[in-house]
Amino acid sequence: MIPLAPKIMTILQKYMLEPHTAISATTALRDLAIDGLDLPMIVLDIEDEFEVQIAYCDETDQTLTVGRLIALVAVGLAAKREQAMRPAARRPKRTWMSTGADR
Repeated sequence: MIPLAPKIMTILQKYMLEPHTAISATTALRDLAIDGLDLPMIVLDIEDEFEVQIAYCDETDQTLTVGRLIALVAVGLAAKREQAMRPAARRPKRTWMSTGADR
């Protein structure tokens, strides 16, 4: 597993009814005895921990595995790194009270 897996598993264990249950990449979130209402909170905790946006929707929570969740975070981190490497777009400076007539 990739290095961010232990942090994600720690977050998952906070919400599990049996936190000492073995977790692997192929474990489905529905098999972790997590209340379905906690899934959005888990996603928010993970987004806060790694400062990324996760492409998550309620329809996928029945098929979402721990490995897929880790992959979603990895994609978010890669997008964040790519965004940081791009130069900022320069916009033309306009006057404060621009009416758009100069366009």
